[in-house]
This record gives sequence, structure tokens and C-alpha cells, in this order.
Amino acid sequence: METVKILFFVLSSFFKTEGGQIAADTTTVTIDPKSREIEIVQENLFTVMQSESDSILVSEQWKKLSDPKAGAYTWARDLDAFPIKDFGIEAVNNNLQTRLKLTYASENDLRVMGIWYDEGKNQFSVNHTPEQHITTKEGRLNDNYWLFDGDRTFSFTLEPFLEMPERFKKFKKGLNEIIDE
Repeated sequence: METVKILFFVLSSFFKTEGGQIAADTTTVTIDPKSREIEIVQENLFTVMQSESDSILVSEQWKKLSDPKAGAYTWARDLDAFPIKDFGIEAVNNNLQTRLKLTYASENDLRVMGIWYDEGKNQFSVNHTPEQHITTKEGRLNDNYWLFDGDRTFSFTLEPFLEMPERFKKFKKGLNEIIDE
């Protein structure tokens, strides 16, 4: 079983974008097994900028992703199995956040995101990786896995950058700061 993919907290991993540098401090993933929908909310978007060219790259990526015209971005190949994909950006408390909604045809489609389904037990599971700081109210930790009931909506939150190395913290810059410049 794989760990939860970087997909959840690096924005560009949802799209065909090379060198993506926009990440989220907090990502909440909600799965509704009855409607076969998954929602991913990324909060407190930021980047790690070490040069002026990083700022230009991030600004260009953001412009492409925030373009309201249809087709301004192309979905990543890993998401081909998801028939309906919706992406939106909203401002919440003066911070930008993204909201992705996907539908899936089979529980096995979620494997690309590191979410596994055991039909015999009717439960979903996600690897427990301490560095990702996964929290949930609906799941229970059993050995190295978070387990979720296959009949109910569940969610989990990841905060993989809580223990960011000091050498990178000084280069961390909120996305709002960059696009306001």
C-alpha cells in the first residue's frame, strides 16, 4: 500500500504543470462513498521562493490555474479515471484556498491517491505517515493504517509542512503575498 500521494498538498500535481511550486499548509480530503465523490480543500497556499525566477514561475502558474476560461489548465493524467472534475478558487478570511471535486466510478480509482478499499471488510484505508500529520474524527488508527467505514462519508486532514526544515522556512511565502505584488 502506498502513502497518501503528494497530490493532495501540491496544487500542480492535479494538473499538467511542470515544476509546480504551490503547496498548501492544510489539506482536507472528504470522501462520500454513496455519491462516489471526493472533495479536496487546500488552505493557506504558499511557495518556497529562493530566487526572483521562482516568483515569476509561481505567478505564471497561478495565472494559468486561476484563468476563468474553460480549458485554461489541463488535468494530470493520474486523474483520467475520474469522469467529473471541478476546480475552484475562493477567498476565505483573506486567504486563498482551492477546492477540487472529483467523482469516481470505482473505489479502486482512489488508489492513485493512496486511498485503498477492502471490499470484504467494506472499509477504506490510508497509510499512516507521521510526517503528514493526518487527523480525522471518523477514522481509527490501526497499526500503520487509518481505517474508515465504507458506508459513511469520512474526511481526513493533512498538515505535512508542520515540521518544515528551518532552512526552507525563511523562504516560505504565502501565495497572497506573491499575487498582490
